[in-house]
Amino acid sequence: MTLNAQIIQSEGKPAFTVIAYEAIQQSLASFDNLEDFADYVHALTVKNATTTWHTLDDVKKELGL
Repeated sequence: MTLNAQIIQSEGKPAFTVIAYEAIQQSLASFDNLEDFADYVHALTVKNATTTWHTLDDVKKELGL
């Protein structure tokens, strides 16, 4: 799913987002509620911001599991 959005800034910081109605309608149809959709968008944001990935085995070793 791709949400092409236009970001509108105020004083150099993101303030508003414009997203096509059809994109929102189709996207929300895939989720049970708005909270699930918001969680999904947050997960995508974190995934895109993450530059270092670790294997499960590395994490277990680090945690002593």
